[in-house]
Amino acid sequence: MKADIITIGDEILIGHTIDTNSSWIGNFLENNGIQVNEIRTISDTNSRISSALDYALTQSDFIFITGGLGPTNDDVTKQTLCDYFNDKLVLNKKVLSDIKKKFESRNRTINKLTEFQAYIPSQCEVIKNKKGTAPGMLFHHNDKIVVSMPGVHYEMKSMMKIVFKKIKKKFRLLEIVHKKIFTRGIIESHLAELIFDWESNLPQEINLSYLPSNSCLILRLTARGYDRSYLENLIEKNVITLKSLLGSYFSKYQTRLNEVAVGQFLRKNKYTISTAESCTGGNIARMITSVKGSSAYFKGSLVAYSKNIKENILSVKSKTISKYGIVSEEVVREMAQNSKKLFESDFAISTSGLADLQNDNNVNGGTICIAVSTPNDTYSKTLIYNSDRETNIVRVSNAALNFLIEVAEKQ
Repeated sequence: MKADIITIGDEILIGHTIDTNSSWIGNFLENNGIQVNEIRTISDTNSRISSALDYALTQSDFIFITGGLGPTNDDVTKQTLCDYFNDKLVLNKKVLSDIKKKFESRNRTINKLTEFQAYIPSQCEVIKNKKGTAPGMLFHHNDKIVVSMPGVHYEMKSMMKIVFKKIKKKFRLLEIVHKKIFTRGIIESHLAELIFDWESNLPQEINLSYLPSNSCLILRLTARGYDRSYLENLIEKNVITLKSLLGSYFSKYQTRLNEVAVGQFLRKNKYTISTAESCTGGNIARMITSVKGSSAYFKGSLVAYSKNIKENILSVKSKTISKYGIVSEEVVREMAQNSKKLFESDFAISTSGLADLQNDNNVNGGTICIAVSTPNDTYSKTLIYNSDRETNIVRVSNAALNFLIEVAEKQ
């Protein structure tokens, strides 16, 4: 069965408010056997709401609407839905009683605007708002369901759980099984080419999605049907073949976050790590220490931003800098090796480069060198980025952590 999600509010359209409702509802529905057809954001006008509802009812079994149920004049959703379903607003004494109790508990009295929230279309099913004052509304229309909920996120979440219990009683929903496979060291186009034949021959019950990120590339297999055990076995059978195709690109550390994967490797093998960072300005150290329990393996970090700090504290040879330049693999290799000595760590990561796209001293903007020093050897590479400064720092930080994982998986 399928659903449309409609969010209502001019504040969302102008960028004043971020629509977190749609993403949460979409994820909730997907995990509970309902496929989302479309998500649409519209303004607080009768015509927009009506036309959006017209369209949604042509393609979906469920329509979930958020927003426009407040007590002010610009909240027109309730009256629009009342008109749409040829209904009339009537006072719901139970809703009014609940509102009064909420206000009394805060030593407040309700005014006429707040009291109007207790007027509900006579034919709808009221969804109790446990967190606020505006009730939700559930309409049955030609074997389809239209649900209207407040735009306040925590109020909507509470109602969705109530609504879904009602839906499960009336409809038989699909079982949906997800399986994520984390890959590292391969770009999307190369991965698609590598597994083309396998993907082309997937059973019709299974869909494959590519989910790229700054940290890794995730393959998500989704199986839909009514026999969960069958779906789980079907996915596992196809994952076995996929793993053999991926080879070394299949990550031993099945997590999206590189900092978590690094932590798992270090903790498992009782290793420690340090960082010597220039262009990343301590961001790699921040990422590593964002993981709970990282004190067990993280020794420390030095932000060696200037040539003077690189030479006098990190002990990078001045002749290395003179011969190869600040932005060079030779320099970052020494930075990583000397970071291990300085912090007495087993591993070290280092970076040096131009996060901006502006050229400097014959070095092209976006050129960044990284190195990983292990107990036995030191590895380095040069990366070229073309995004803005902030994005480049995030990308190279993830690349450096990913580089350590690649090296670690070969240990």
